[in-house]
Amino acid sequence: MITIKVTPEDLNRLENDYLSFITDRNIGYILFVAKTEDNIITAYDNKKKNQFKVTIQGKDELDLASKYTTNLMLLPNPRKHKENNIAFNFIDVDHQIGSDEVGTGDFFGPIVVCAAYVDHDTMGIIEEYGVADSKKLTDAKILEIVPLLMKKVHYVCNVFNNVSYNKAVDSGFNMNQIKCRMHNYVLVKLHERCPYVTNVYVDKFTSEELYYKYLDNVNRVEKGIVFREKGESFFPSVALASCIARYIFLKEIEKMSEKYQMKIPLGASNAVDEFAKKFVEKYGMDELLQNVKKNFKNLEELIKSQTSLF
Repeated sequence: MITIKVTPEDLNRLENDYLSFITDRNIGYILFVAKTEDNIITAYDNKKKNQFKVTIQGKDELDLASKYTTNLMLLPNPRKHKENNIAFNFIDVDHQIGSDEVGTGDFFGPIVVCAAYVDHDTMGIIEEYGVADSKKLTDAKILEIVPLLMKKVHYVCNVFNNVSYNKAVDSGFNMNQIKCRMHNYVLVKLHERCPYVTNVYVDKFTSEELYYKYLDNVNRVEKGIVFREKGESFFPSVALASCIARYIFLKEIEKMSEKYQMKIPLGASNAVDEFAKKFVEKYGMDELLQNVKKNFKNLEELIKSQTSLF
């Protein structure tokens, strides 16, 4: 991996040389991304317009870079490209903040939103621990690597338990409004720690227009966000945030399981419905309502099954 600075003329030459390989344009501060079989080339915009930053990942990056500039900025301890290199999956490996959430589809357990910061040093950590989208890692792997990661990276998390969630829903908030506020909170807090970051990414769950509309009454709003579906596959900050959020969520479920001496199931399937019945038999409906999202159909089905018994 290497970073170079190029003149506008050299940037145009680079863009023309890789025109047929360009996969993305105008993603926030990214001018374009060109992806070949061996390399990912990402060009960044800036205010001065007299020099542009370009990152090159992959094979023979020094030879490729030298064709367009003599102004090379090698990363610390650069590594040779290898098959299945984690960094090689991402289109942007420059300074960035990204956020993701977990728990929104789970009847039990909180909603957890996390924002994480990534720079060139963090990319080395991400490669070392094999960080990818948390959905592609087993829970066992998440529980193994994330506690080590959390000691080495900058992040902010927001845990919204189901008591708070149900109060918010009763007050008229929908799930996306809640997620928007949670994402905004962690992004603002982390950006305070890293004020020089320009690239901010969110795993897209609603339109940009609705996202900001839901934040109309919020005092401080993070602006200039790039929203992208499956953002964890494109941006390492979102992938890292995804893993940390998943870890914290799993630890919260673990605490609940220990408290009630029952293994709390994930998701909102029929198996969760059956578990909820057993939970009510053991602890009662009032206790269940403290631990679940009451607007889920699971509760409606549970109430139907309870009333059909009498």
